[in-house]
Amino acid sequence: MHPEQTRQMIDSTLQAMGERLDAYGELARRFGPLLREQAALSEQFTRDDVHLPAIDEKRLADGVPLLDTADCAALAGQLAASAGRLLPLLAPLLRMDGEAGDALRAYLNDPAHLSGLAQARIKGDWKHFENTSVQLGDIPSESLLYISENVFAPAFRAMVGRLGNSLTRAAGEHSRCPVCGSAPTIAYLSARETTEVDHLVGGGGKKHLHCSLCGHDWKVRRNVCPSCGNDKNETRETFTVDGRPQERIEACHACKSYILCIDLRECLEPPDLDAVQMGLIHLDLHARSQGFSPMTRTLWNTLDA
Repeated sequence: MHPEQTRQMIDSTLQAMGERLDAYGELARRFGPLLREQAALSEQFTRDDVHLPAIDEKRLADGVPLLDTADCAALAGQLAASAGRLLPLLAPLLRMDGEAGDALRAYLNDPAHLSGLAQARIKGDWKHFENTSVQLGDIPSESLLYISENVFAPAFRAMVGRLGNSLTRAAGEHSRCPVCGSAPTIAYLSARETTEVDHLVGGGGKKHLHCSLCGHDWKVRRNVCPSCGNDKNETRETFTVDGRPQERIEACHACKSYILCIDLRECLEPPDLDAVQMGLIHLDLHARSQGFSPMTRTLWNTLDA
């Protein structure tokens, strides 16, 4: 997607959120600058001559993430640039001004610390974040993880953008991101397709999962829980609220997890999949009230009413 299209999609998604509910409009105003700056950084990094990992189709088909053996030290320059531009936006959002913010900036000013956290995130080494949180003092490990993921995202997204269709063709159908190994934060059903024959519109509805860390989308079976693989219709459920069929919860009674899903066939304009999650907190609250837990914990789906 062209960078200008990405910016327009972010802006239109945030605008629609604000028009729907004042509280969502406030979130859009607060977090919009962060999303736009991340998109700008990703565009900038796409032009960098950074070594790309080789795509091993067999390993991807076996569910081994592309970055599993990558050395994040190669991204140190991009990660440092990202931290320099995003930390001033992130710290006030999480109320990390003062000593806590100073300690975090000092720690992330070291390229070795940045690449070490990035490596830990790819490996799922949550203990590394807990230990670093203790070392920094007043910064909870979940806040450190959220900040780190936002700092790392532009570099990982630029890598996905440069790999392009070669990655899409090679990836198999797995519950975890084939690039970075993260669990998805949202799903979507693909938009209707216009054929060349008489410009007929039809089809669509193919299910994809979206990774909010590296931005990669990958196709999965539509009738399967992405968390546990349950394919029994009687133990899976879909919720919609407010008469908006394009926004839904897909819940599984077998593992008691859920994931948000956008049906692009019902959307006049496709939303930005990261920004739109801010405007779906009411769905998260509804799912949690029914005893389900999010497949992936985010800042938005852990808020209380």
